[in-house]
Amino acid sequence: MEIKFKVRISQFVCLLGSVLLLLEAARQISIGLTLTALLLAVGGTMLLVVSLAHELFTLRWFRTLVMLSVALIMSALVLLAPQQHLMWLWGFAVLLLYPRPRWLAPACALIGLVTTWLALAQLGSDWLSLGIGITATLMALGAIGGRRQQQVWMQLERRGRRDSNRAIWSQYQLMRDLPREIARADREDIHIELILLAPVKTGRLANRRLMNTLDSAALPHETRYQLDDGALAVLLVTRGERMASLRRRQLIEHLAMPIRARVQPLNDSDPSALDLKRLSAHLSDEPQPITLLPPLPRKPADASSDETSTDNASSDDAPSDHGRDTLKPASAADKVAVAPSRGNDH
Repeated sequence: MEIKFKVRISQFVCLLGSVLLLLEAARQISIGLTLTALLLAVGGTMLLVVSLAHELFTLRWFRTLVMLSVALIMSALVLLAPQQHLMWLWGFAVLLLYPRPRWLAPACALIGLVTTWLALAQLGSDWLSLGIGITATLMALGAIGGRRQQQVWMQLERRGRRDSNRAIWSQYQLMRDLPREIARADREDIHIELILLAPVKTGRLANRRLMNTLDSAALPHETRYQLDDGALAVLLVTRGERMASLRRRQLIEHLAMPIRARVQPLNDSDPSALDLKRLSAHLSDEPQPITLLPPLPRKPADASSDETSTDNASSDDAPSDHGRDTLKPASAADKVAVAPSRGNDH
């Protein structure tokens, strides 16, 4: 599946806005160093950072900091020079269009209304009422549009792949893939397991390092996922359990950093019984580097399937080709397991 993120237009708009603000700031600084010129320079620099490092805007704390700073800068510009910067009042309605924490919308609205009141109070009650009415109307329209954008943002968070630079999928995509991959593994009589990984040393830098190394260390058919709590997961499909154990240790050695792993076997299991939140909780505190979890509850089967499994019990007890896997170095043919199919690839 190919996910295309449409951020070029947004980056261009931010870059254009930063250039205009910086040019205006340079013009005013050439006349005289004023507080208005400094605020324009700070706002232009902030927009320049957003345009050049647009991926930072996906971080909640960075987005909140930028939006709150822009609101305060616009308020200061309007109050310091209302004759020149009164037009910035419409910017408060624009801020309400962006995805934001719930508390930030009333905060920006309050800053905008107070700024309008202080800027237009000296012009008389008629202009004050008109200005507050127009500003409140624009903010209401911005809040309505922001609510729609919030729903779109939530849908984007649930997209299969949120990072265009790494082949790491989301937890939402994992829950969609599990039923199909478990059914296919059982049908083709191959081994399937889910490996949950977390660095021993917690923190954003450690998680990002693990994400980068896992993306490069895993084979193309070993699908990687990022869970909501920061842990990573690998869907490992091999010809047998011993080969899975060998490949699992090879993968962890290639990561070249202290990590903890929990391995959940998935053959003939019920995907709805998989509690990812519980499995990934306190994963970095696991005493063992690799912890093998007990099998999940089996899929609910009807009477006919129970009779079939009873008839085949004797054949299951007999040694099979999969049970004679040896711990030998994996050859090129062994490493190429059946690649997980994804119905939404295109």
